[in-house]
Amino acid sequence: MNIIVSFTALELDILKIKSWHLDTLILTLLSYVVLVDMVNGFFMMHFNKLPISQVFKFLVLVLLLMRLSTTKEFPLLLMLFCTFQVGAFLGLAKTGDFGAFRNDFIVATKWFNVPLSFFFFKNAFQNIKYNPNLLVKVKKVIKRSFTLLSINMFLGALGFGMAFYHHGFSNAIGTRGYIYAGNELTILLLAISFSIALYLYLNQEYKRYALFFGVSVLYAFLITSKTVLGGVIVVFLIPLLSQIKFRLKKKWLDYLLIIGTIGVPLICYVFYLGITRFGVLEKIQRSMERNNNEILTVILSNRNNFIAQGWEVYKNDFGFFGKLFGFGQNYHLKLSGHLAEVDFFSLLFASGALGLTSLVLLILYWIYSAYFLGRKGNDYAKAVLWFLLFITIASNLSGHIYGSGIAGYFIGFSIAMMFYKKPIGLENKN
Repeated sequence: MNIIVSFTALELDILKIKSWHLDTLILTLLSYVVLVDMVNGFFMMHFNKLPISQVFKFLVLVLLLMRLSTTKEFPLLLMLFCTFQVGAFLGLAKTGDFGAFRNDFIVATKWFNVPLSFFFFKNAFQNIKYNPNLLVKVKKVIKRSFTLLSINMFLGALGFGMAFYHHGFSNAIGTRGYIYAGNELTILLLAISFSIALYLYLNQEYKRYALFFGVSVLYAFLITSKTVLGGVIVVFLIPLLSQIKFRLKKKWLDYLLIIGTIGVPLICYVFYLGITRFGVLEKIQRSMERNNNEILTVILSNRNNFIAQGWEVYKNDFGFFGKLFGFGQNYHLKLSGHLAEVDFFSLLFASGALGLTSLVLLILYWIYSAYFLGRKGNDYAKAVLWFLLFITIASNLSGHIYGSGIAGYFIGFSIAMMFYKKPIGLENKN
């Protein structure tokens, strides 16, 4: 009996060692994902398009699945992966177009990025108490990613890379640096900013929190997207607002008074300067002229019309199986002429009602978990709940959030922060 127990303990130790090495490899790769996308964008702009980013992310995908294969969530992950991919295979069977299938497979895999990353980081946060060195590795992912993002924005400010809007034309404004997918750059900044801002605020590093806010606002103005300009304010307010109790103390009223009389006018002035000097106002004016002064169309960047066109195709040209499983993104795009660019409708048109239902149920699970943990006194969970509500609304106004490639890793990380608990004595370790 003692021999059996000894062998079992030895197997557990070996499993922990293997898991640690795999965690280290995955976290190291994730810390360079921004750099890989920058290199990928550089080649796309100046040379030939190479699948550098796709190969790298496929490697990360395989490693993440290997790491999670021993967890109880693995069957759910496989089911989600298959659910998102059904439409791609049905599209291939319908059209026989392997080029479209390859593209559909990649797009469907992006929808899998956020849940896969969430379950990996959830597992990592829960294991920090057994392996404190894991916290150092996790922090390095975020720190290095933001450093690389800062380098990208600095290069963009110097005129390198691509303009965010109208690249190559005289009316070009904003910059995306060398990160080719502009919409993903927007949510990448918001997801990383939220996770860092939340950590700094809850660890009472208020000066660094304020400085980091200023840097993030600068990057938002360099990008000039409506989503990032409004979103950067929201993600920095979430840590503050999520911690306010219903019964306000006098010191909270004092803080609110100071913020109201000094902070709000100052922020408004900074945004006024940014909007007038970074080309945002000119962009809005041209957009109003192009869309016949229709406010909703301007706010949604014409997505309301894209949805209407896409819905007609889904309603009239898809049969029962098409409505249920979809035929992949490319088949719907061929019929409608434009992507919906709004997450829920994009997924509905590509993966059918089953794909959309899977995403909605997943979001509801995250919301329920954050609410439940927040009720138990977890301050990180309280903020994550607000963040979830924000990105879900944003995903249906600007899209490219839950179906994001590069930013998906950091969205998953941000959501998984609800399971983070401060290890005693390790809060301020780098």
